[in-house]
Amino acid sequence: MPKVFTVSFSDNETMPERIEAMAADLGITSEMLIRRALAEHLGGYGLQEVPLGTKVKNLTEFLIHSGVLKPGTGEDELGLTAPRQGKLSS
Repeated sequence: MPKVFTVSFSDNETMPERIEAMAADLGITSEMLIRRALAEHLGGYGLQEVPLGTKVKNLTEFLIHSGVLKPGTGEDELGLTAPRQGKLSS
């Protein structure tokens, strides 16, 4: 189950409206804007360099080795696995 963080604002704060307005200007959801802001603020905190000589086969493996994703826990949720090869069915 994903972790959820709830952020509450007082009725007199303008942050919720500003978040919604900026997200709309960017053509993204408010959640996406909040995720971007958190990623920018946290930067590389808690991440690690992938050791030299480590061979990664795909983006998902790279993200696991660098600490962005936990191994074996929902990496498919981000849509990072390669699509299956083969014919498209109609």
